[in-house]
Parts: sequence; structure tokens; C-alpha cells
Amino acid sequence: MLTSRGITFLLAVIILLATAWITDITMVYIFFVMTFVMFILSYLHMCLNIPNIEVQRSAQETAFEDEMLNVKMQIRNNLSRGTTFFEILDYFPAAQPGKEKTSLFILDINRKEKKNFNYTIDCYKRGIWKMGPIEVISQDALGFFRMKKTLNIISNVIVYPAFFRVFAFPPLARGSVSWMGVETAKISGDSHEFFGIREYQRGDMISRMHWPSTARHNKLIVKQFERNSVQEATIVIDLKKGNDIGVGRETTLEYSVKIAGSIARFLMDSGAFVQIIGYTKEVMAVPFGKGESHVYKVLEYLAGVRSEGILSLSGTLEEASFITPYSSTLIVIMLDNDMDALSSLVQFKVKGIKLIAVVLSSSTFGYTEESKCLDIEDAKKFDEALAGLEAYVYRISKGDDLEKKFELV
Repeated sequence: MLTSRGITFLLAVIILLATAWITDITMVYIFFVMTFVMFILSYLHMCLNIPNIEVQRSAQETAFEDEMLNVKMQIRNNLSRGTTFFEILDYFPAAQPGKEKTSLFILDINRKEKKNFNYTIDCYKRGIWKMGPIEVISQDALGFFRMKKTLNIISNVIVYPAFFRVFAFPPLARGSVSWMGVETAKISGDSHEFFGIREYQRGDMISRMHWPSTARHNKLIVKQFERNSVQEATIVIDLKKGNDIGVGRETTLEYSVKIAGSIARFLMDSGAFVQIIGYTKEVMAVPFGKGESHVYKVLEYLAGVRSEGILSLSGTLEEASFITPYSSTLIVIMLDNDMDALSSLVQFKVKGIKLIAVVLSSSTFGYTEESKCLDIEDAKKFDEALAGLEAYVYRISKGDDLEKKFELV
């Protein structure tokens, strides 16, 4: 493949040929032959210099945003002769914009030789990524020709969202509650005692079915358990497509993910059980759990979430109401113009669920076609509705120091 320099040089060769043909000057013919031979020799040099290499790459499987990802690469020359001056490009989509490709220049590698390289890449964006493919680029000494070969070498990397320290948080609701239906997910360190039976409700697990009573009453009956006093928190985030406002890492979704993860980690460190709910096309929620292993389940979930859901936050809250236990705490991260979501929070208050709202100021992030500007009257109604729900409220704007926002209660 010709480079821009090669194209320019080829045009010069053609012009020299045309000039020599028209003028019939011997010296011009000589210049033409010299340049043409140079062009051909450059092409032959590139053909002889095409590397036949074997590449192996190993990288960390996980990292956090703003951390450096360590990568090891081994290159083996499969030729029976040495190869000189070629470039290896490794692609990592989570790097800083404009720095997604890491370049390694190989000046010389002997026949059958192996060379090892270590390099680091800045993890700029959270997500579940595939590192690769690798491109091997060779060219002639004069830079007239360039050849690229793609190696389909892929490494899977999870970049967790960056968290901040939560110094204080409102106390969670605590109490002994009935444990039934979907809420009977296995949780290590928890204990249950048989409490009684009741009629089947939507969301109850089949494993809790009391078959003798079902047969006797001719309707579905489930076992009901009482659970020891624990603290439980359900965190709900908005993943509806079109509701992510902002650019790059300064968006409402990125703030929501960072806040949800930081709160979840703080609560689990304090011994609370935490579940996270946010409906997308594929992943819906991380069920209740605590401990180090559950922290990493939450981390992986939050690394992969995108604003691709079809449910609004109001719809997500409706679904969350079926799996949020009585006498627990609901933490919702929402925009300050989402009046529908506020209406959906009423049912949680009726169930005796403590409400904590993290409200993002949409106007500080920008606007989309789906979002609407919040006027003074709407803002007043929003504040009055929150006050009526007796919710503890955090207000967050773009650029806020989040550690300071969660410094005091």
C-alpha cells in the first residue's frame, strides 16, 4: 500500500518520464531511471521486510477508572532471518480519547528470537472491554510503502467505576421482617425462622411453596419466614435510553454509577445487605448480599451498565416494589425533573420503607431531546413532593466534590 510520500514520489517519477519523453534530454532520462529504480528497490525492501511474528499478550483482568493497566507482550520471530523496523499497535477502547492505540517500535529482532515488553495503559472509561486486535505494520526504509496485518488477539478487561469515600450516611431502617418470595435469595450470614403460611403472591419463589396446604386449600400457598433484625438497602438507578445527560464522564449516568457504587460499598462495609436495581436490555439487578464477594458483584454490574433500557425510572420503581422488603431502605438516584418517579415513590412510603433520594441537577449537565428544562414552578412542586415523602435528600450538581457532599448527615 502506497503512503502519501510514496504517492508523491511516484508522481515525480511519472513527471520525469513525461519530461524526458518530451524533451529527449539524456540527463532527464538518467534521473528518471534513478528514481524509478529507487522506487522498485523500496518496494522489494518492504516485501523482504514483512515480519512473520507470533504475538502473545497478557493483561490484568480488572482495574479501576484512572488506574494504570499493566500489559505484558511477547513477540517471537518465526523467520529464519532477522527482521528490522516494524511497528506493533495494540488497541484498548477504554483508554483516554485519542490514546486508544499503544505503539511499540521494533528496530531489530533476530531469527527465531523472542522479545518481551511491558507497558501500561491508562483506564479512562469504566466498562467491560475487549483489548485488541493487534496490528503489525511494516514499511520500507524510505517510507514509500506500508503494509498492515491484523492479529485477532483479544483480552477481556473489566474497568470498574472509580469510587469516592462516603464519610457518613443516614441510618438505615432496621427491623425483623417477613422474608418471602423473591426476597428469599441466599444470603450468607443471615438466619430465618419459620413464621407461618400465606397465599401466593406475585414474585414468590417456587421453593417456598407449601404443597400440603396448597393441595388442601386448592390454591397456591407459600411458607413465610421471619428474619433476624438486619439492615437492608435497595439502590435504584435510572437506565432508560435517552435519560443520560452530559458528555464523556461528566454525565448523569456516570455520576449515578459512581454514587451508587460508593454508597453500596460504604453500607456493605457497615454490615448492611445491599441490592442494586437498574433495568437494561440484558442485566436487571444484583440481589441482596454483603461481604467482599458481593462487593465485586456490584462492581462488575456497575462497570457494564449503559443507558439502554426501555423502562423509565418510574417503571423501574414499580418493578422494584415487588422485591424491596418492608421496613428496609430505598435509595433512589434520580433527576430533578422526574415527577413521574416521585409519584412512584409513594407506594414505598406506604409500605414503611425509608426513602433516601440522591437528586441530580439536570440543568448543570445539559439537555437532551428527551429531557426538559425545570422551571421555578416545577422545581417548587418537586421539592414539595419530596418533603411530603419525608425523604432524606442529597442534591448533586455537575462538578460537585462528592466526598464533601457525603461528609455529613
